[in-house]
Amino acid sequence: MTVSQNRPTHEIMDTDAMMVALLRAYGLPGARERARHHIGRCVEAGLVDDAAFWMRIRNQLENLASSDYGPGNLFTPSGQIGPTATRPD
Repeated sequence: MTVSQNRPTHEIMDTDAMMVALLRAYGLPGARERARHHIGRCVEAGLVDDAAFWMRIRNQLENLASSDYGPGNLFTPSGQIGPTATRPD
């Protein structure tokens, strides 16, 4: 049985939660690429609100990438956020 969701992504998920999920799954470089992919997919499908949702996530990821708080510092109490992150010495 397949369960489908008829509501748009921007109504279901919070941008901060999605950003953290992407970072945990792909690391910072992969998360940035996935966000760009979703923006393109939404633009091609004419899903303006969903594209705006993914653009907010992409902007947050770009800000993170350009800050002093880079991927080597992405840790939570439970461990690394991304598989490419390393703990600073």
